Amino acid sequence: MSLDERIALTLYDRIYQVISGADPHSGMPSAFDTATTMFAMAQRGMVLNAADYRNPWSPGNTDGSIQAAFNIASLVDDIPAVSHMYAPTGRSVSDVYSKMVRTVHVSEPPPSPEIQRQRDELKKVLFERAKDDDGHEIERPTALANAEQQAFNDYQDAYMTYVSQWAAAQDDPNLKKVWPVVGAQALQRPRRAFADWGAAGRDQIASTKAQLATLNEGQVARAFADAQFRLVAYELVNELQETFFRTTISPSDWAGADASGWPQFTFSESTLKSDFSAEATSWGASAQVSVGLWSFGGGVSSSDSRVSMSNDTTGVSLSFRWRVCPVYRKWMDGTLFKLPNWDVGTLTGAGGVSGGPDPLMPLIPQAVVIVRDVHVSANWSHQDSEHLDSAISGSASVGWGPFAVSGNYSHSSTSDRFGAHRTDQGFVIPDIQVLGFVCTKVPPCPPK
Repeated sequence: MSLDERIALTLYDRIYQVISGADPHSGMPSAFDTATTMFAMAQRGMVLNAADYRNPWSPGNTDGSIQAAFNIASLVDDIPAVSHMYAPTGRSVSDVYSKMVRTVHVSEPPPSPEIQRQRDELKKVLFERAKDDDGHEIERPTALANAEQQAFNDYQDAYMTYVSQWAAAQDDPNLKKVWPVVGAQALQRPRRAFADWGAAGRDQIASTKAQLATLNEGQVARAFADAQFRLVAYELVNELQETFFRTTISPSDWAGADASGWPQFTFSESTLKSDFSAEATSWGASAQVSVGLWSFGGGVSSSDSRVSMSNDTTGVSLSFRWRVCPVYRKWMDGTLFKLPNWDVGTLTGAGGVSGGPDPLMPLIPQAVVIVRDVHVSANWSHQDSEHLDSAISGSASVGWGPFAVSGNYSHSSTSDRFGAHRTDQGFVIPDIQVLGFVCTKVPPCPPK
């Protein structure tokens, strides 16, 4: 296997290791349910202008930017194809879901008064009715549900940070020697976060949802009606009169300038893997990493041409800071996909929302893998130095492995360009870029 492939597949597997919560000795539940999620990594990262995403508007930050809120919602709205390589389908989560909720036809009798009474009481734990600024009635999470969600966010962040540290220690002989001590200390943060999640109502919320799931009689029409209320509560319009649903990415300062607290990934040629997961191998085949790490033209899921690194390039090393940032859509009710007795007529075609050939929404991005401060160094050959010079000049769209080295900012309304900075040993990419998405697999629906 070539050096190009080993570098690219090691990167995929390291990220996948963190997402799947792979430390077998932590005793902590994974931050993601790997049975219902998959990781889709781009062939080449999407570089963002961080200023476009800072200080988004929210009900608690009314002086914030509506456009930043729109940019965040748009960033995670593309529906990916079912592949370990990220490839947008051209459809959006918000469009498919809102049409599903608003055009649904329910084929069941109404619930009995007693069942409805029990459901109404249980739902008071999760949601409350209120009025928006225009006096419209809306449905929103209760204070308890909000606190429980925030505590879970904190646990996800703490646990993924811990697993990042654990994964780094496995490939560093010096760190591995002291990991029994360092790891025990590092594990205290996710353990505290897990306890805080419990204190914030984890078990009560889970019990309430489980009880609601058992009260199936006549639940479908009410569930879709409630979902319609929730869409209204989170619908906004930006300065260009574009409608969108307010979506958040955690932590709230992910686009901020200070990344000192982000976990760091480092490796050198001596620590590269030689055996890889089936997921990494599948991604590598789709991304054509066997053809070479250098890519020219194209974008996140394709390139005009690829070139392998020269055999004369040696001593490759890489480091970057990264976060796995969960996405929250309070306007979406994921339980709808599993309900019986509903359809949306001809909206979905033969593929359905999910489960059939060419479905509308087989995956929903639920977390963003973001990197920054990418440092690559090596003893570069003359050929690779020329590729690097081409990238640094900013005159071309160039990638190295899954990293974008130069080109136009993604998801930007401007034509501004970014470019790596040359160092004595290689190059640095300071900008934030999205390497991929952790995606929820939508269960087959509508029901047959």
